[in-house]
Formats: sequence, structure tokens, C-alpha cells
Amino acid sequence: MRVALATVGTTGDIAPFAILARRLVERGHDVTAITWPVHRTALSQPGVRVEVAGPHADPARIAAVAADAAGRGPLDQVAVLRDFHLADGEEHYRRLRALLPGHDLVVLHGIHALAHAAAIDAGLRWATAVFDPVLLPTGTAPPPGMPGLGPFNRLAWGLLDRALARTGHPLDDLLRRSGSTQRGLPLFRARSPQLHLVGCSPSIIRVAVDWPASTVVSGAWLDRGVPQPLPAAIQSFISQGIPPIVIAFGSMAGAPATALDGAVAAILDAGRRVVIQGEGAASVDSPNLLRVGALDHRALFPRAGLVIHHGGAGTTHAACAAGVPSLVVPHVGDQPYWADRLHRLGVAPRAQPVGGLTAQALADAALAAVSDPAMRHRVHELAGSMAAEDGIGNAIRAIEGLGS
Repeated sequence: MRVALATVGTTGDIAPFAILARRLVERGHDVTAITWPVHRTALSQPGVRVEVAGPHADPARIAAVAADAAGRGPLDQVAVLRDFHLADGEEHYRRLRALLPGHDLVVLHGIHALAHAAAIDAGLRWATAVFDPVLLPTGTAPPPGMPGLGPFNRLAWGLLDRALARTGHPLDDLLRRSGSTQRGLPLFRARSPQLHLVGCSPSIIRVAVDWPASTVVSGAWLDRGVPQPLPAAIQSFISQGIPPIVIAFGSMAGAPATALDGAVAAILDAGRRVVIQGEGAASVDSPNLLRVGALDHRALFPRAGLVIHHGGAGTTHAACAAGVPSLVVPHVGDQPYWADRLHRLGVAPRAQPVGGLTAQALADAALAAVSDPAMRHRVHELAGSMAAEDGIGNAIRAIEGLGS
């Protein structure tokens, strides 16, 4: 089968598609991966044709947009992210229309509205994939962040849809200018009526009994291969004492400098060691502090005593699969949802939202979590449940089912 994979966003939106691409090639499929130029390398691997379309956003620009959105209300966040995703939108759409024909199936990220329109306009079969369940309506629960309304939960979802629809007018205008016939497409929440994959662990999320049959909770799209080994210097640092607290904010800008610097200093003063992935705590210097660049989380996280992170879907699943407690500092989007789920599962303390974060609160929460044996026991049990899941295999079987 000739399969096109279309994804955009941050690393957490790209890495699962890279795993899917590799496994589809191993199964004998002809795979084209289409993404922003910044993600070309992440998707490049033997047997995968990689094409680029969309804005030339670099990691700094992505982090800046996320930081801008983090300081706003939910609908204003959507507007900020919409404007970023639709940058160079006419050219992006036309490029997708040129690349997609000739494929038997398009698997597109649910946030990728332009690929959604292009696949329909091209008359192709299409499936969707998402890595959080935040915008999946259900009568069993209200939209995230709202109190339970019992029989009125569906009404709350309808009101949310109406509010989100008001943010979609720029998409309609862009598609009109681009020559697309599509109007009123749901911004950031495309759902294929044939197959909508939810690449999340059912051990972490709540699987609603009233989701349609076309919605398949596959399990997380985790790489089960042997991880890349840690560099010798990092191995040496980790082996010289108790497991460090790892701070990894991914594509996010991270906590405010004053709060993070103060928290790291307090954690070090308490006798704990710290590994910071990326930038952060620039004013702090200690032999018990190590700064590192991009690393395979599958190699780093199992060596940690605690992972402080932003609550992205990929980092959340990686920390849980490693059997390590989390402390979540949510910034934007689905991150508050993951923070809440981990806390409810007992594998993380209450979230420390990036807005209003203080050094004392972050340090106190980290030191309490890293010393909590019950939390570590619960996350070990969760990791065991996740190890039995075959998320990427389930996704591929569902995709192949569309071609049979």
C-alpha cells in the first residue's frame, strides 16, 4: 500500500510518525512522510521518502509561539497556534495537493487542517491520528477543565465546538484563496469517519465507552527497540550518586528563569543531583548539576529519580514507560490534561502551571515527589501495564485493515 503520512507540530507530534513510518516500511509498504522543513531529519530513515511543506519554523520559533500561547486563555491559545500553523498556508496547501495524489491512504495528524482539506480535495482515503484525547467528545465526562455535568456533558461539548468554530474563519478564508472547496473544517480536531487513531496508553487515559467504533485507542506509539546509549560523560555523572532529578521541557520555553534557577539551587542544596536537558538555570553552577543536549529519553529517564517536564504527550508516556515519577509544569494545549491524569493516577504530585510558578513551590514539590516510595511503586506498576501494550502494532493493523 502507498501511504502518505502528514504531520506538523513539535517533537511529540513528529516522533510517533517516525516510528510509524519505519514500521510500515518494514511491513512492505511504500511510505512518504510530509512535514515542515525543520522536521525533515527526524523523519528521514531508510525506505521513507521525505517531502517538506509549510513554514520554515526553527525550534526557537516553535518555543516562542508556545510561550506566547501559554500566557493566554484557552480560545486565545487556539488563535495563536492557528496563526502559526497557517503561516505560508496557501503555498503549504498547494504543496500538499501536489504531493498527496498517487497514494492509497493518507494518515494525517488531527491538528493538520491543511492536510485534512488537501486529502479530501484530492479524493483520497484518509485516516487521522492524535496523541491526546482532549478534544474527543463523550457523554461520560465534560471537556477537560470543566466540572462534571452528568447528562449535560454532551451539551458542554457542543458549546465548546461552537466556541472553537469561531476561531476557524481564517482557515476558511485561506482555503478559499488556495482553491480548496472545503469550508467549516474543524480546526486542530480532524477526525476521520473511517479510522481515528488515538496513540495513547489506555493505562493512562480514560477510554470512553461511547466513542465511535472508528476511534481506535491503539496504545502509545513507543519505540520498543534498543535505545541509543548515553554518552560516556553522562553515564559517569549518573553512576556517581543517587539517581538525579531530570528537567526536560522539550520544545517549550521552560519555566521562568528566576523560578527555575531558584528551584534548581534549592534542590541541589537539599543534596539531590540535577540533569537539565536543554537550557535553564544559567546562573547555577555545581558539580552536581549537568547540562545535556538532545538524548534518547528511553536511555535517560530510567536512570532518573524524577522527571520534571512540560506534560507533552510524548514526554509523559516516556516517563511513565520508564517507571519514573513526574512533576509536570504545563504550558499550553493538552499539557494540563496530562498533568491532571498523572496526578490522579498517583504517579505525579499536583501540577505546577508555568504561569505564576515560584522557585519554592517547584523545589518543594520535586523534593517531596522524589522521596515518595508509594509514588514510585505506582509508576512501576503503570510501566508494567504499558509494557504489555503494542500501540504501534495495533495502529498498523488498523491502517492495514483499511486497505483490505
